[in-house]
Amino acid sequence: MEMIYSDFVGSQTDPLTWYDLLPGDPVRISGMPDNRPGGELADALLAADLPDDPALLDLLTARLLNDTDDLSKYPHWRELATRLSRLMCSQLAAGGSRPLRMQAQRLNYCIQSLLDRGRPEAFTPSDLIEITLKGSKPWDCVMHQGARWWLTSDEVNVHREDASGAVGWRRGLPTQLDPLPDGRLSVGSIYTPGAHLVDGLKWSEIAHDQPVPLVFEHDGGLCFLDHSGVIWRDCPRAVLWRTPCSQVHFARLIDGVIYCLDNADFGHLTCCDIASGAIARHATDPVQVCNDVTLAGGQIYMIDKQQGSVFKFDRDFRFIGRALHFGRGPGELLDPVGLRFQGEKLRVVSWLSGRLTELRPF
Repeated sequence: MEMIYSDFVGSQTDPLTWYDLLPGDPVRISGMPDNRPGGELADALLAADLPDDPALLDLLTARLLNDTDDLSKYPHWRELATRLSRLMCSQLAAGGSRPLRMQAQRLNYCIQSLLDRGRPEAFTPSDLIEITLKGSKPWDCVMHQGARWWLTSDEVNVHREDASGAVGWRRGLPTQLDPLPDGRLSVGSIYTPGAHLVDGLKWSEIAHDQPVPLVFEHDGGLCFLDHSGVIWRDCPRAVLWRTPCSQVHFARLIDGVIYCLDNADFGHLTCCDIASGAIARHATDPVQVCNDVTLAGGQIYMIDKQQGSVFKFDRDFRFIGRALHFGRGPGELLDPVGLRFQGEKLRVVSWLSGRLTELRPF
């Protein structure tokens, strides 16, 4: 497939299609306005804290798509990928540029694909269970009361399937699923105000002027965490406390602790103990942008949106190891967004490849 450079850079920044191409794909970008080698373009980007000319991001992306083999030995890809991740995160803050964020992210994905090609892996595809979830660009998936529930980016975006068949609904733009102790399932979001609850097949709504990623039970009542980092009691509606997070993209309640994930907070997550109210911010290096977290066997596992791996830490957030790599091939992760431990397996949802990958804790 051949694509003219002006069409490549002029395409709308639709996240459902913007990240579709990776190095090694059968594509050729023609009509490049700058013939500098890819290494020179990468050096120019590394020479500035922010790109003086954001067009360099697209130029280098196109060069990677065209000349993968010629650029694989450039020595500073990892440094540039980290710089691009920081740039992406900075543009998620208030006042950030969405186009610049997406340009940086697309180039980062191309670099990650190049870096991880051919890396040895402790897990072989035969060690994994992988399925493609029905629908486009899934966000989360959970087994709940004998049925598989998952969220996608389609018009119908909440899905339930069991032995009796499948059913679907549209509920705003949902991004997170959380089972509650009373058997209900929370459907949260970082995009649309409020949240939804489903009990069997009966729906109810939590109205709120902010998106609500997480709904949970505490002290005999229903509570929720909103996108601005405020934790509320639902009824009677009252603020319980405010986290130090300027925004929360994803959150999980695990063993009495809320893990707050702000994608703009590079290399960190914030933990809130709901019993004591104690709050702590933890470094997550080498995880750059943690999209989800779970516990298994007394250890903490995280997925990194930027690097396409599952990372293992001890309970004091000391890094132990990592598994799986970035890519769309067997046993690879491509923009992992959901992680949980169920059925003695770690289950990872990849947004760009639409896959659910199951692996044993490592």
